[in-house]
Amino acid sequence: MFVAFILLSCSLPFGVIDRALSDYFPLETGNYWNYVTQDGDTISARIEGDTVILGDTAFIYTFGSDLYYFFKADNGIDRYYYFVTYRGGDKVVLEKRIGSYLSLPLIDGYARTDSFSNTVVVVNDTFQCFHTVDLRISLVGDLSVGDRTFHEVYSAEITDSRRVDSPLGTSASERHEVLCLAPDVGIIRKQEVLAENGDTVAYSAELIGSNLLGE
Repeated sequence: MFVAFILLSCSLPFGVIDRALSDYFPLETGNYWNYVTQDGDTISARIEGDTVILGDTAFIYTFGSDLYYFFKADNGIDRYYYFVTYRGGDKVVLEKRIGSYLSLPLIDGYARTDSFSNTVVVVNDTFQCFHTVDLRISLVGDLSVGDRTFHEVYSAEITDSRRVDSPLGTSASERHEVLCLAPDVGIIRKQEVLAENGDTVAYSAELIGSNLLGE
C-alpha cells in the first residue's frame, strides 16, 4: 500500500499539487505572515514557539493580539479550548480541553461538527456550557491575492458557537471564520464575523508577505 501511494504521488502531472504531501497549515516555530486588512492596516501572525498543554506539544500562534494554541494531530489540526466564567469573583472553569479545529488532508465538500457540553455546580449554583465547532471545506482552485496567484486553494469555513447558562442568565457568542488556505503557505485570506450578546464585529485580511514565500 505504501509503495503504491508513492508511485501514485510521483506520477502526478506537472503543476498538480499533491494535497497529502502539502502543508496547508504550517506549524513551525519562526513562521510569520503579514496581512493587510480591509481598512488598510497591517496585522501579523507568527508561530512564537511551543509549550506543553495537557501533556501534548502545542504551538503558540498569535494573530495580531489574539492568542491560540494549536496541535499537530494525525487527522489535522487541533486547538486548545479554554473558557471560564465567574461567580462572585471566583473563577469557574467550564471548558479546558483539546478539540478538533481543521481536518487534513483538505477534501472538497467535507463537513463535520465537534460538540462539547459541561455542567459545573458551585454550592447551589449550576453553570452549563454548550460548545460546537462546525467545519466545511470547499475547493476554490486558483486565487489571486495582491500580486500573487495561488493554486489548489481551499476554503475552510469554521463556525465556533458557545452558549452558557448560569444563575445570571444566558450568554451566547458565535465566531464565523472563512480561511483561504494555500499549499505550503497557509492562510492567504481571512474573513471573520464575531457576534457576542447582540454585538457584531467583522473584518477581513489578505496576505502581503511571509517567510514561506521566500521573504
